[in-house]
Amino acid sequence: MAGCAHRLGPTRLSERKTTTRPMESWTAPEDVNEWLRRLLSLRPLVLVLVVGLVGISELRFDWSEQMIGHFLVTTNASRPESGAIWEKGHRTANALQTLNQIITDQQTIQREAREAQSFSHIAQTLAKGRDVILAASHFQVLYNALPPERAGELLSPYTLIRMHSQDQWDRTFFEPADKGLNVYFLNRDNRVLHQLQIDAGLLERIEQVESVRRESLDHLPQFSERLYRAEQFFSALEQMPEDIRRNIIPWPENLLKTPGRIRRVGISDEVLSGYIEIGLEMDDAQRTRVVLLQGRDWAVARLRAVLEGEQFQNEIEF
Repeated sequence: MAGCAHRLGPTRLSERKTTTRPMESWTAPEDVNEWLRRLLSLRPLVLVLVVGLVGISELRFDWSEQMIGHFLVTTNASRPESGAIWEKGHRTANALQTLNQIITDQQTIQREAREAQSFSHIAQTLAKGRDVILAASHFQVLYNALPPERAGELLSPYTLIRMHSQDQWDRTFFEPADKGLNVYFLNRDNRVLHQLQIDAGLLERIEQVESVRRESLDHLPQFSERLYRAEQFFSALEQMPEDIRRNIIPWPENLLKTPGRIRRVGISDEVLSGYIEIGLEMDDAQRTRVVLLQGRDWAVARLRAVLEGEQFQNEIEF
């Protein structure tokens, strides 16, 4: 038994040594040779090669950024828009939307101001809550388009000539007032050179002068009782003295510049601020329209008496 014990002892010792060798790979190297041996083994070399290939492919194809980007785009709708970055983005988007709206409104106002063809158009723009600025030359065009009596009510031509001769008047600013419009004549430094107010009555008379309607006198009830053929009206008008004719149709030259032929004339029975409305129905190649004028009530009354006293063919009964 002792011999057997002697033979078994070395065997167990060798087994003990054999079982401890696998643990050496998990312990720190004891010398430089062990460091080099482990470093140049197959496993570290393969790992370095794989990492290098992944890094090179990333630098060449940017596949990781694309994968992350596709993932973010795919999940963007489901991710909550919260946090400082999202709030900053929302504020920026709202600010840009507000700025675009302001720019659009300003461009619309400027376009409407440039396209204003009459003081009536300006009044309609102001009714929308928008101020209007016209260049000095544009205001002069609208002013010169008015009959002299209406233009004089609006502003003395001498005042306009004075501002124009001083070469300071740059633009005209319109704003709505309680009973009409406020008008400010400004220089380049926005100093007020002159100001005036257009009351509701004057504005209505100006609008009536500027009115040109694409319709027939039959559609205007104020003329239904007194309609005359053009030759009847102008034959009676020609019999009146010159001063009376000028108070009925102040500027007949403007009618000669208007395209079309006058077919019928209507006279209103209503008196507004000393004036009676006269409607001229005109035909041209494209349309029928009615041009509205204002005549002094006393002069129109004399013309109406002549029309009613004379015997015309197919005279309209009243």
